[in-house]
Amino acid sequence: MKKIVSLFLCLVLISTFFAGCSKTSNELTEENITATVEEAVNALKEFDTKALRKYVESPMLQIIVGYAEKKQQFADLGKAMFADLSLEVESIDIENKTVTVTAYNKDLSDIATIFAASLRSEYGTFQLLQKLSDDEFLDEKLAELTTNISAARMQEEKTTITLGIRQDNENLVVCFDEDDENTVSGGALNAIKSIYSK
Repeated sequence: MKKIVSLFLCLVLISTFFAGCSKTSNELTEENITATVEEAVNALKEFDTKALRKYVESPMLQIIVGYAEKKQQFADLGKAMFADLSLEVESIDIENKTVTVTAYNKDLSDIATIFAASLRSEYGTFQLLQKLSDDEFLDEKLAELTTNISAARMQEEKTTITLGIRQDNENLVVCFDEDDENTVSGGALNAIKSIYSK
């Protein structure tokens, strides 16, 4: 009986240890902020929509996540876009709830410009919105874009950005503004915006 109780207690201690190691909390500590940045990067690379909703606050990204939850083509696009992203923590300011990171990704500005210009020349905005539910269209167009992203070169230089940190109920959240979104997307978001703002 003592052996069974001892074994049970060992299992409980081991499971508690691993649960503690793999989970972040909403406490503002350097360790937690660093772990949350790592969670955010992993979520972006895998384009894990559940983890993205948990660890990342980004207006543009949330729109893409919404589509990715319904259409696998958008999830595949997200994976391709962030597959080579790295965010290295440089400094943490707990008082101001910020983390400064060095961001590095593929240079996607030219690819995004060509892609957006091609779509704009073929479809009006309303037509394009209707096409977002057309699997044949998405298979063709997004597969082409994903292939081009995979072949893109890495950026020549790393960029330093400062991200906000927000305390949620159970964990910390990394907050991206429009400039940050553009940086981590390898310039793709500003390239697309510039085509559609003309």
